[in-house]
Amino acid sequence: MKFSIKITKKDLPRLIAALILAGLGIAFSLSAFYDAVIWFAGLFLLTFVTITVDGEAEGKKKLFRFIPEIILPVFASFFSIYFMQMINLAHHDTIAGIKWLYDQMYHLDMFRWVVELLIVVGVYFFFRTIQLPRRIAAAATPAPFLILGLANFYVFTFRGHELIFSDIFSWETAANVVGNYTFPILYPVMYVLVPYVLYIMCCLRIKEDKPVIKLVIARIAISAVLSAAFIFGFCYMIKIRSKDNRPQDWSDKGSRFNGFLMNFSTTVVTAIPEVPEGYSVQNLDAMIKDTGIDVSYPGAADDDSSNIIVIMNESYTDVKSYMPMIGCKEDPTPYWHSLSIKDNCLHGKVTTSVYGGNTPNSEFEFLTGITTGYLPNGAIPYLQFVDQEMYSLPWALKNMGYSTLAMHPYYSNGWKRTKVYPYIGFDRYMFIDDFTYTPNDMQRDNYMTDSQAYKNLMMQLDAKPKGQKSFTFLVTVQNHGGYTENLNNFTPKPYVKNLVTGMDTQVNTFLTCLNQSDKALEELIAYLKTKDEKYTLLIYGDHQPNITSFPNNFGIGKKTSWITPYIIWTNYDMNPELVEKYTNDKVGVTSVNYLALDVMKAAGIKYPGYFQVIDSLRTEIPQINPAGYYSASQKKFFTVEEVNDPKDQKAIQLYRYIQYNVTIDKKDSEFRKAANAVVKKDGQ
Repeated sequence: MKFSIKITKKDLPRLIAALILAGLGIAFSLSAFYDAVIWFAGLFLLTFVTITVDGEAEGKKKLFRFIPEIILPVFASFFSIYFMQMINLAHHDTIAGIKWLYDQMYHLDMFRWVVELLIVVGVYFFFRTIQLPRRIAAAATPAPFLILGLANFYVFTFRGHELIFSDIFSWETAANVVGNYTFPILYPVMYVLVPYVLYIMCCLRIKEDKPVIKLVIARIAISAVLSAAFIFGFCYMIKIRSKDNRPQDWSDKGSRFNGFLMNFSTTVVTAIPEVPEGYSVQNLDAMIKDTGIDVSYPGAADDDSSNIIVIMNESYTDVKSYMPMIGCKEDPTPYWHSLSIKDNCLHGKVTTSVYGGNTPNSEFEFLTGITTGYLPNGAIPYLQFVDQEMYSLPWALKNMGYSTLAMHPYYSNGWKRTKVYPYIGFDRYMFIDDFTYTPNDMQRDNYMTDSQAYKNLMMQLDAKPKGQKSFTFLVTVQNHGGYTENLNNFTPKPYVKNLVTGMDTQVNTFLTCLNQSDKALEELIAYLKTKDEKYTLLIYGDHQPNITSFPNNFGIGKKTSWITPYIIWTNYDMNPELVEKYTNDKVGVTSVNYLALDVMKAAGIKYPGYFQVIDSLRTEIPQINPAGYYSASQKKFFTVEEVNDPKDQKAIQLYRYIQYNVTIDKKDSEFRKAANAVVKKDGQ
């Protein structure tokens, strides 16, 4: 193997192009990470070097012809991992002041690169297995990793937290909304495309690519064995590490703490649900028996029970606590804040299990009473687990004589709702094609205003038979993300100006949307006040928006970015027991999986046995989500891993058994059979 530097006229275009690319890369890297400068400079210098493999060497010298098979995959590994990380951490506020990316990448785990290297080398030998020449295999190896890194970059840009394995199941929903976002291209070009072009130019400087082993079958067999060995080694190491390294799906913690490749790979392992320790249907039934609750009790709604409306409002947030920080002097939701107990309205705060996206998890938790805490990180039950009839609030109400309707003024193919809604007890469901609207009712291209969505809701209520009790579940879209793009038919009100984050348009768009939601709510309540029938209304936010100006600094028990507001309103005297509960509440926050309990209480419905069990768990654990829970006995918040109080342990163990049985295992325990009795009746 020989190294030579020879510059002729025909080399000048290539070298000039390399100089320009390297110069651009260096210029941008100085504002991000200094070690990237070394990469760009090194890649540029390598474009001068021609590597010639002596295809005629014999004897001991022949062994030197194997050297590229060692150097090239290792070189590809370090290149792939570095720039995969760079695109996903450059310019993040979370690592402000860090100028050496390698320090950030390996400061917690000095030898993580060894595991990362295994998978990249395995891919290199896969390309060799399909008989790509060495230099082409080396050039192609980074491609899948850089593409994965780019996918993560865009997911984080739009959603505020990183790509994990379960997101693959959400591609249809992503395709629906992708047109409402603008794709940034500067950083992907500078931190992925430019270095990759330089890298390919370096790989193509390898000449005389004759095979060392002439027999094709032997070459394929050796490469295949090597590829399988390295990939298996990587998978084995990930499985071992996943026992101690919890995958991160909040903000950019995946890249910062585990490394994006390692974090994503770990979420593949954890996508396989773990069986709770000691779980069996017999143990579940024994614990249910100990509660003394008759799970077969179907609940009861008498003639005085009310109709129920639940509105899960997209990205709805109480921004009042953020207003001084962003310089906003006008409350965008004055009507919401004006409602009080004297208006038969109760206010509350609820922890959500998602941030900036994955809306159906907030649906699932409300409708089933099951938290997504303790499910695999990033799991989407609608996509992964709800594949047959499952007990839920709609089934319970349906069995009590209620009609059940789900409404969503958007496309029907998102989150498998058309399959899931019948499984969880909805008689009917409506999507955008079933709504009445005009072009003026659609803002930012595709999002129906809350006002028009509520008008469609009113039409459904007016059309129902007199005396027929109804449960209507409406998921809105007006406040959906994409706050700077496609602002046709929409003029943001200038609530703020000259923000430090530079996101005036984004914040003003969101605040204007909230203000429109507030006015729409006033219209809806004014309408419900005119109704002779009783109505209970719950409205809550599914998650906060991914907007930097509303910091994502969630901590257990802190009232920050993972908490949204909710109200319960009635057009009749509010249940005094519920008023007392809210007046004396010492925790100050609940979680989405418990909201149905208060809705039923307000509506005058006696809890079915299933929800009595959920209520008993709430007594001990009044708040729970994937980040943590509140202990009633210890009067403080804990992470989901640190369950140390006997009462907490017993309650969470039962909750996990129920969660696993109804969501994943689905074996017919006595508990499940008793609850599902109303499902089998079909309630019609």
